[in-house]
Amino acid sequence: MPPGLTSTLAAIGVGTDSTLLDEVVRAVGGSWSELNHLRRTADSTVDVSEMTDDEVRAALATQLQDPQTDVTVAWPADRVAAKMTVSQLLTAIDDLWYPAMDDVVIVQAESAGTTVVVLDHEEQLTATRLTA
Repeated sequence: MPPGLTSTLAAIGVGTDSTLLDEVVRAVGGSWSELNHLRRTADSTVDVSEMTDDEVRAALATQLQDPQTDVTVAWPADRVAAKMTVSQLLTAIDDLWYPAMDDVVIVQAESAGTTVVVLDHEEQLTATRLTA
């Protein structure tokens, strides 16, 4: 968990909710073990290991698009999840994800389907689009 994750979330006006973690697990296939399959079969994979914070934001923005859309963000190892806008996530990503330490799973549900974006501790950004 990033140091001070819950206080960082509170500072951007976001609270945690244990039911959101269950939503993320369902979105990735019902089990965290399914997340590995999603990452291996991702529609897009980007190595962010050499990127600046601004470049990571841009890579995320490309996958998540509308900054006012709500996303559910989870930190699986810490069993923490929160709902926020894409804009809130992008603004605070350097406080919400620590490279080489955290996995962050972002779920964006839309009428056309669900997008699962993973920013992992190996500094890989994957995006998988699941049809409705």
